[in-house]
Amino acid sequence: MARIPYVEKDQAPPEIAALFGKMEANGAPVGNIWKMSAHVPATLPFFIRMGNALLTKTQLSPKLREMAILRVAELLDCEYERRGHRMFGKEVGMTDQQVEAVKDWESSTAFDEAERAVLRFADEVATRGRVADETFAALARHLDDDRMVELAQTIGFYGMIARIALPFQIDLSEQAPTSSAQITGRRRE
Repeated sequence: MARIPYVEKDQAPPEIAALFGKMEANGAPVGNIWKMSAHVPATLPFFIRMGNALLTKTQLSPKLREMAILRVAELLDCEYERRGHRMFGKEVGMTDQQVEAVKDWESSTAFDEAERAVLRFADEVATRGRVADETFAALARHLDDDRMVELAQTIGFYGMIARIALPFQIDLSEQAPTSSAQITGRRRE
């Protein structure tokens, strides 16, 4: 049970109720993370837009993105984040073996050189904020400057999601999404 109440649409300030209504109209459920974050109405629309942009408007490979998100979820032990992104990872090409091996990627043979560079970068960014020169150089062999920044933003964003979900004990009881399109409110083409 969440430590403080969620902001439900019928109790929300008008601009947040309208935002929740728009999400629902687009087929995106109003997840508990958004209901908790609605306690700060001034930032919620930007928070949602950032998340949607990272999922739909960046050039980073969706498979690499999901590996990084799942690694952040493992490092921070965030089941709320882990639930949806395990499915998203499979949706964008991660194998079942990779999804399971993210938690112990260093001893797994399921990842290629580029994927290992992404996972090492995720480890260092999520735990220390800084990365070793060799980690940066390894990643730069596989991603251009723009993709590296997108990766860092993704790691930071999903670290922030975990840092809201965990201290406020956001409930897992909501229905898990069945696709990334459901989360973003975008129809798959």
